Order: sequence, then C-alpha cells, then structure tokens
Amino acid sequence: MATYTAKLSGYHAAAAAVTWTSGGLASLATNTYSGLSDEIDNSTTKYTHVDLYMELGSAAFTGTGSGIEIYLVPCVDGTNYPTWTGSVSTDETENTPHYVGFMATTASTAAQKMTLRGVELPPGKYKWAVRNRGGVGLNASGNALYWRPHGYVSTDA
Repeated sequence: MATYTAKLSGYHAAAAAVTWTSGGLASLATNTYSGLSDEIDNSTTKYTHVDLYMELGSAAFTGTGSGIEIYLVPCVDGTNYPTWTGSVSTDETENTPHYVGFMATTASTAAQKMTLRGVELPPGKYKWAVRNRGGVGLNASGNALYWRPHGYVSTDA
C-alpha cells in the first residue's frame, strides 16, 4: 500500500498587488472599512492559501491596537457577492464573518511593512477588503497590499 506525505508546496507564483478600482487604501480614514477590491478568480488555479504583505506610507500610527484588519469576501455562486458595507467607520455586522486576520503596525510615526501568513482561499472568486485601525488616516499614496499563493503537495513515501 502506497503512503503519501503532504508537504508545503513553496510559493506557486510571484507576489501580486491587490487592486481596487475604487475605495481602496489611498487616504483611508481611521476606523474606516475600504470598499471591495477588484475580483480575483481562483477557480482554475485552486490555490489553497496565500501569504499577504502590506506596505503603508509613513503616518503617526497610534495605540497598542494599531493595525489593519483584513477581510476576504467570497463569491459562492460565481456571480453574486454577499453584502459588504465600505466607506464607513461604524461597526458593520455584515462585514464581520469575512474577517481573516490583523496586521499590527509599530504604533509609531514610520512607514510600515507587515505580513499575514496562511490565509485560506475559497475555490472560486473572491475580493479583499481592509479596515484601518491605525489611529490615523492612511496616506494618499505609498500603500499596497500583495498576495502570494502557496499550498501543499503530496509525495510518495
């Protein structure tokens, strides 16, 4: 009987920028949700996970809970997305189920570079969103979110 071992695959592709046609990271006010990113279609590649990398321009990030919340909003039927409320600073119950992690800032006046590892991907289409919890509005430029897919491989033992 054959034995199979699951191992990390390594990265499947180069890091790619998440894009927003509107409502992205530029000048995102503190406590405010972004709009949804442009769509990413995982139905062909079927990547299982991504690591995220974020760069933020220098700002006076404040407080011990300073950072950026990350959300992944899936499209289950290939066409329709669940309700997402962006461009508001109030807590939005409909956004909560899509939370996947937090990228902490250094709570100082500086440019920021953060990562979030091992975010599970859906097998179809999805979009990203964020909520700025940095204690200060983001710069008008110099902000970017990147994703890099990886997964597992099965090997004969």
